[in-house]
Amino acid sequence: MTPSFRCPHCAETLHKTDVIAQCANGHSFDVAKQGYVNLMPGGRLKGRPAGDSEAMVAARSNVFDHGLYQPIIDRVAAVVGQFSPEFVLDSGCGEGTYLANVTRTTGAGGWGIDISKAAVKSAARRHRDHQYAVASSYALPFADASFDVVINVFAPRSFIEMRRVLRPTGVAIVVTPGPEHLHELKSAVYEETRSHEPDVEPSAVPAHEELVKFGVDLAEADHRLALLQMTPFWWSTSDADKQRVVASLTVATAEM
Repeated sequence: MTPSFRCPHCAETLHKTDVIAQCANGHSFDVAKQGYVNLMPGGRLKGRPAGDSEAMVAARSNVFDHGLYQPIIDRVAAVVGQFSPEFVLDSGCGEGTYLANVTRTTGAGGWGIDISKAAVKSAARRHRDHQYAVASSYALPFADASFDVVINVFAPRSFIEMRRVLRPTGVAIVVTPGPEHLHELKSAVYEETRSHEPDVEPSAVPAHEELVKFGVDLAEADHRLALLQMTPFWWSTSDADKQRVVASLTVATAEM
């Protein structure tokens, strides 16, 4: 059965047209002109961050479109392809690059959610053949057992929710930063740095793990700026330090 969004208020199936998504109990949500639907109660969760800004989304698109993260993008698609999925959910989809490569490679139907309206708007505009919603990964707007594969790449996650929406034979593919991910960038921003610590829940024992590590060529200044701007480091860096980092950084290590 093809997945469908469900109502965040009553969990009934949402029937979506070009202009509205509505459940049997009369709860309705406007469909944006880009094709996505906002399923955050009240538009967003009170007290929680709204996710990536438009500037961060644009920076990430710049980095991805220039192939700087291509080894990770390709590896995610290759791993998903091993399971020949019919439907894939990207929980924390950002601007849709990872999901787009997965569906292009596997032929699967693609669904994506993100807490960032700016990210979902960009994803829906760039990848019209997917279904997108603004929603939380901690309250996935889908019925139980809807997907063959759920991917989660560098994004917050709930393993309970991921398990719930996976079919009995489904798999979750989670990508987290390796210990030295963007170490050079962190070193340029902070005087003292620490290796990244795994943030996978102890109860989520992986059936398989692998490390992907590669260099990111930052010879072009706009790539250095985009890489910095797409990370949380951007917010904790002064304007003077931003200029210094952009001027000095020439290579970084991406590790997952």
